[in-house]
Amino acid sequence: MLKRLDENPLLTPDDLSPTREDLEVMCTLNPAAVRFGEEILLLVRVGEKVPDEPDSVAYLYFDADDGELKVGRYARDDPDLECPDGRGYYHHGQMVLSSMSHLRIARSRDGKNFTFDPQPAIFPATPYEAYGCEDARITKIEDRYYIAYTAVSDRGVTVALASTTDFVSFERHGIIFPPYQKDVVLFPEKVRGQYVCRHRPYKSEFNPACIWTAWSPDLYCWGRHEQTLAPNPGTWEANRVGAGANPLKTSEGWLELYHAADAQGRYAVGAMLSDPEHPERILTKTREPIFRPEAEYELQGVYHNCVFHNGLVLEDDGTLRFFYGAADRICGGALTTLDEMIAAAKNEL
Repeated sequence: MLKRLDENPLLTPDDLSPTREDLEVMCTLNPAAVRFGEEILLLVRVGEKVPDEPDSVAYLYFDADDGELKVGRYARDDPDLECPDGRGYYHHGQMVLSSMSHLRIARSRDGKNFTFDPQPAIFPATPYEAYGCEDARITKIEDRYYIAYTAVSDRGVTVALASTTDFVSFERHGIIFPPYQKDVVLFPEKVRGQYVCRHRPYKSEFNPACIWTAWSPDLYCWGRHEQTLAPNPGTWEANRVGAGANPLKTSEGWLELYHAADAQGRYAVGAMLSDPEHPERILTKTREPIFRPEAEYELQGVYHNCVFHNGLVLEDDGTLRFFYGAADRICGGALTTLDEMIAAAKNEL
């Protein structure tokens, strides 16, 4: 159903220089995607880190008061330090990330060979982004392109909004969801006179990590929240589900590709169709994944066994260009068609 590109990996940490000489690029992952004129643009999450030292671990943070990127360190033999995996550390139970992310444009004429812009598109600039800007989604609404992205700091994991008309300059609109939220994607048009989005609150002692639907008159104030898709115990969706790229309006309803993780934390991708006038209602969805980790670069990385999708481009001939992050380290791509993904969502393949 989804054929990996022969050119994979499309983008790796070796494809760009760090923003400072004392840093190194750790990962290029989880790209949002859009066709803009003759180009396909990826808005890539780029993670940078301080090189390791024998006696300490380091983390980056943006000091909004000073307007500077700074380095913090913990001694490796600190009894209060835990390092569960390559993504971060816990000190006295408080998590800090091993890398700080910003968002960077990569451009291509053929959808296979990409080149990074020399400067970041969206870089940490507020207290809510002290630990980075992550995992964007791009949706064109009328004549603007809106970018919802995750903002991480010691104030929590929130969602911020930016927009652009040229992918050169970007206007920030601030926080649109408070902690703890991720995986926000906007629908490309109003439904019943309102803007619509998917969002994903963090799980707690009482609730699993579900996809929710919300409504807004202005893209800033969101309400009428409804739980839309929940994890399914004992399946490939047992641990969590989250929205992928922007929904596509089809004759069968809103088509969406989404991610899910099983009880072992392995990420895969599924497809679903929702009601065109009531997108909080799922009409049908895949029983099994349509895309799961198989290639070596998806099985091994910063976070193993992971394909995370948040970039999709629909061409005029019905081709779907599917972009994703692999093992929290690199960007990959695959091809399918709109008809195949509709059939997949209906379990007809």
